[in-house]
Amino acid sequence: MSVSIYDLLGCEVTKMVESLGRNEKGNIHPLIMHEVERYVIMVVLEKTSHNYRRASRALGISRSTLYRRIEFLGIEKKK
Repeated sequence: MSVSIYDLLGCEVTKMVESLGRNEKGNIHPLIMHEVERYVIMVVLEKTSHNYRRASRALGISRSTLYRRIEFLGIEKKK
């Protein structure tokens, strides 16, 4: 039986919501988006052998945006 990313995210979001107090303000959206974007970029970089031109094309973003996102998300650059 395979588990989809939808199932995994659903479980994690449920845990986050349930951990909030009844009147506590959450900040789940940025946390989830940060982790999903980080994971997607890391997978694309791995599959393109860290070829930033190919990775940026696959992601549909410019190379400069890819570099900024890598820096912002704390993804280690391969030498």
